Amino acid sequence: MSATLLKNVASRRTIYALKNELPAGVTLKEVQETVQAIIKDTPTAFNSQVNRAVILTGATHKKVWDQVVKSIDAEDGKKRPASVRDEAYGSIIFFTDDKVTEKLQGDFPAWAAAFPQFADHSSGAAQITSWTALETLGLGGHLQHYNGYVKAALPDKIPASWNVAAQLCFGAPVEKPGAKEYIDNPVQIFD
Repeated sequence: MSATLLKNVASRRTIYALKNELPAGVTLKEVQETVQAIIKDTPTAFNSQVNRAVILTGATHKKVWDQVVKSIDAEDGKKRPASVRDEAYGSIIFFTDDKVTEKLQGDFPAWAAAFPQFADHSSGAAQITSWTALETLGLGGHLQHYNGYVKAALPDKIPASWNVAAQLCFGAPVEKPGAKEYIDNPVQIFD
């Protein structure tokens, strides 16, 4: 089992060249169920269950990313969000719920300063696990952080207390990623 997990972790790569479709045999429902299971089971500090996510596809996906493009002044800065708008099938928007974090800060004042960081750690775990899981379904993806721009463009139904943490843009991969180079970074044991 661990060999399969490690293979999946190594296979998860940044893929920018995407097609606005899902791979054959993959459904949006399957993507939703995968992300839902990960949001549910990703560990959180004090079992706070602070993670939230929505999936944008179709017209909503295009509208949000078009607003992001229009909000950026520099032409070079528009390239990545424009490619997301035009090439990705969808985006998973990851959030942490500030109401949950604020309640924890009130309930456990000794830990108050640490709770935002704990929420970020848990969100990161949900993001990378979701990305890895989508790769096992045959999807390509890349993680983006246009957080403020995306939050301003999201539908009004998203609670104001949900703080945008990242966007996992996904679709059918157009090509495989190139070779990855690794630094010498051994994990040492101190006994």
